[in-house]
This record gives sequence, C-alpha cells and structure tokens, in this order.
Amino acid sequence: MTLDTFLISGLFYMVMLIGLALLLHLQLGLTRIANFGVVGFWGVGLYTYGVLYVKVDWPFGDPVRFIVCAVLATVAAGLCGLLVGWLIADLDLDGVLVGTLGFATAVAIIATTEQGLTGGALGMGGLRFPYDVGDVAVNELIWLLVLVALVAGILFYVWRVNREPYGRLLIAIGSNEPLAKSLGKPAVHTKIGLFTVTSALMGLLGVMYGVMVHFLQLSSLGIGLTLAVVVGLVIGGSVRVLGAVLGMILTVGLFDILVRSYIPLPADWYSQTIPVIRQVIFGVVLVIVLIYRPLGLLGHMRRDRLMKRIHGA
Repeated sequence: MTLDTFLISGLFYMVMLIGLALLLHLQLGLTRIANFGVVGFWGVGLYTYGVLYVKVDWPFGDPVRFIVCAVLATVAAGLCGLLVGWLIADLDLDGVLVGTLGFATAVAIIATTEQGLTGGALGMGGLRFPYDVGDVAVNELIWLLVLVALVAGILFYVWRVNREPYGRLLIAIGSNEPLAKSLGKPAVHTKIGLFTVTSALMGLLGVMYGVMVHFLQLSSLGIGLTLAVVVGLVIGGSVRVLGAVLGMILTVGLFDILVRSYIPLPADWYSQTIPVIRQVIFGVVLVIVLIYRPLGLLGHMRRDRLMKRIHGA
C-alpha cells in the first residue's frame, strides 16, 4: 500500500488547527479573551524547540532529546502566556486584540532578527522525528497518529472543562466579569491561569509541527494561521466544543485537503492564485455566517437550549 504523503500532511495541518481552535474556544468562546496572537504562542513553542534541538549539544539522543526539548518549549510558551495574560487581564476587547497581536508580531520580529539562533529569513533545518522506521511516509503517518492522540486529549480536557464548575466560572467571567468579581470570584487569576495553560498547549502543538516539517520558515509565523483558527472556530460555533472540529473540517479540511490535493488545477495556481482565493472564500463565508448564524453553525451552548426548553422560551 502506497501512503499519500500529501494527504498525511494535509490531515496533520487540519488536526493541528483543530487543537488550536479547541484551545481558542476556552479563551474566546467561554472566557471572552479575544486572543488574536495564536500564532505567537504556537511560534514560541515551534522556534524554542527548534533552537534547543538543533543548537544545543545534548549529552543524550532521541527520544529523550525530543522529550526534554519539547517540555522546555512548552514551558516557554506557557511562561509567555503567563506574562501576556497578566498584561491583558484588565484590558477591554480592543486592548486584548492589540496586545495579543503585538505579541505575535514581536515573536516574528525576534525570529527574523536573531539569525544566529533561528536562521532568520534563511530558515533552520536539522529537525527530525524522534524515531526512524526507515520509511518517510510511515514516519509521517506515525507522527500524525501521535498528533491525533494529543488533540484527542485536548478535546477531552476541553469537554471536561465545559462540564465542570471551573467551566461555569469561565462562562460567568466571559458573560459579566464585573458581576463575577462582585460575587467574590477570582476573575483575574482565573483568566491568567487559563491563558497560561492554553498558551502552553499551543506551544506544544507548535513543537509537533516543527518535527513534522523538519525545517522552520518565517512564513509559518504569518497571521494566516491565526485567521484560519479564528474563522474555523467562528463558523463552527465558538461557544460549542465541537464547533472547532466542525469549523476546521469545513474550512481547512475541504479547501486545503480536497481542493489542493484532489482537484486538478494549473501548477502555478497552487503558489499564487489558490492562497488568495482561499482567503476570499473564507472571508465571504465568515460574513455570511455572521449575518445569518452569528453564533456559528452549531449555535447556542447546550445549556442555553436546555434552559429554553425548561422555561418554554
């Protein structure tokens, strides 16, 4: 059986974005933290892992080398989330948008200017799988399965949060933070804690991506990744757990996998025309959804529907 490496790469990218969208669901969908710097925390994990893996002369090899570098990169992304979360905790919506976007821009600037560490515009290679079964396609398939397991764990965590008192606290803070504070709820500390954990996991997803592509490029730190995550989440439904999954399948899955891999188009379209068409289509679909389904395709939270049925509203 011949493995389709393009399909594996496309599925890997889609599953990774599902993981990012699930984490953004906790930030934006529940707590109303409008994080527009997703690619920044993801990029911290990506580049921290790359620098540690390639530039540091570790006294041990893989898989211990991978585990150590991945843990440190995840911690670095979490610490960045802690700092940024503390800075934006008391800001309004506009301030949070600007602050998180500014952080993502700062990460891209540092990756560009610190050429000795990151390779700058030339990029940085040398990353590889922490195992080798002798076949590239099989290695990639195994890594895809590892990512699926990780995102499944994130999905379970997000699902549990939505059904625990902690999740209700997040919803209360997102719905009316002043009221939550007046009731003695630790709104600021809760937001900072959530932002730290979710940012760390975004960094871990960046680590997974770096291992898959083997070569780090500055183009990966563009705003396109954040836009893809936000658009998919909003289309699917930002307040529903499965909204992230549905939105990513309908956007990235259908477009990047189906169109780019299985619909025959002129070769030059894939590098020039398709990326532009992709952004236009995403923008049009987003506008239509916001007009006719402002809460996304999945709509209200399940608890909102339940209350309506109970009270006959």
